[in-house]
Amino acid sequence: MQALKTENLELTLDDQIVQMSVNGPMTSETVKSTFDWIENVQTESATNDNLQICVEMQADNFSDLAEASQQFRSVGQVLRRAHDIDRCALITDSSWIRNSAKIEGAVIPGLELMAFAPENSDAAEKWLRDEPLLGETPVETAAETAIITPQSPQKAAAVPPSAPVSEDSGASAWDNFTVKGLDL
Repeated sequence: MQALKTENLELTLDDQIVQMSVNGPMTSETVKSTFDWIENVQTESATNDNLQICVEMQADNFSDLAEASQQFRSVGQVLRRAHDIDRCALITDSSWIRNSAKIEGAVIPGLELMAFAPENSDAAEKWLRDEPLLGETPVETAAETAIITPQSPQKAAAVPPSAPVSEDSGASAWDNFTVKGLDL
C-alpha cells in the first residue's frame, strides 16, 4: 500500500502495523483521508484483518499542549471508525499527551492503548506485535507521570472531612486535589 503524506501527517504500513506520524494540526479532510487510507488497507488484503497502529506525536510540533491534545482527539476519531484495529501504541515525548491519550483511548470501545516515551519505541513495537517485553518498561515511569495528591492538611481543614458534599453546595470531590509534577 502506498504511503499517505500530507503537510502534517504521514501514514505507512509496516508488516501489519500502521505507522502514523502526526507533525502538526490536522484538518478535517486529513482525518477523513486517514480513515479512508486505513479502511483501504483493511480491505485490500485478507492478511490485514489484524492491523495495529503506532502513533508518533512530539510536543514540539504543536503550538501548545491544548493543540496537541486536540490532535490526538482527531486521531481518536480515526480509531473509533477503524473497528479492526484493537491496539494503539502512542509514542510521544510529552507526559501531557500520554495522559490525554490514555483518557481518549479509555472511551474507545475495543481499543487497547498504551503510551510510550520515545526511548521505549522498541517496546512499543513489541507490544503491538504481542511479543514479550522481558526487561523492558512499556509505560512511562512513575517519575514521568503526573502525581495527583490531596492538598496539604492545612488547606483541607477549611472543609471538615465529616461535612457531606451535596450537589447543591457547588462543592466537588475534586476541590481538595492538586496536581504536582506535571511535565508540560
